[in-house]
Order: sequence, then C-alpha cells, then structure tokens
Amino acid sequence: MKAYIDSDVILDVLLERYEFFPASSQIMNSCEVRRVDGHTTVLALANMFYILNRYNSANAKKAIQALREILTILPVTDLEIGKALASRFKDFEDGVQHFTAECHGCEIIITRNKKDFSNSRLRVLTPDEYLLQTI
Repeated sequence: MKAYIDSDVILDVLLERYEFFPASSQIMNSCEVRRVDGHTTVLALANMFYILNRYNSANAKKAIQALREILTILPVTDLEIGKALASRFKDFEDGVQHFTAECHGCEIIITRNKKDFSNSRLRVLTPDEYLLQTI
C-alpha cells in the first residue's frame, strides 16, 4: 500500500515521543522492511530537519539521510501549491502534503492529526488505526 507518512509520525520516532513511539515506530519499521510503501514530501523533510537541528544538530543530517533510505521523498510542484491555495484546507502546509500525496498515487495518509486532513479525499488513519486494520 502506498502511504503518505505525516511528519508527526516520523518525529514521534526520531524524537522518541514516549506516548506515541510504539505505534509510530511500527509504521516506520513497516516502511523500512517494505510492507508499507512509505512516502513523505521534500517540504516535510525540510521542516523535520529544522526541528531536529534544534534538538541535536549533530544527528539531524544522519536522521534525514536515514529517512531518504526508508521513504520515497516526493517533490512539491506548483500544481500542488495551487491546489492547496484553492482548497478548503485550513492549514496551507497540510493542503500541500495532501495534494502531493494524492498526485503521486498515495492511497492513505497516516497521521496523528486526522482533523488536519478532514478535507482529504484520501483515507486518513492514525498509526494505531492503521495497525489495527493490518493485523
């Protein structure tokens, strides 16, 4: 299954967010072993680098390099920017992520913030919901 993995799920693992780590790490592991065809955007990658760099600058580049090996990094084009601007997404960045995922054939968005994707035409599941459906 071709899945867009939202940055909150990825950061749960990289920052070892205790409450969310177990489910999010299972999602990322599924991407790593190719049970899930995981994708994110270049925009999300840049934002994650900014956040990681604030916590631990020595490991930020290593983390991004590892993500490049686990996930397919999707480009963001003017098409997705235009669609996001014309959409009903409250958050522009979420709109960009959604339309990029959609344009590249992703079938699902895995995120902890489902409300951010309430206007999505794709299925939106939390890591826990996704794991329950695949067991």
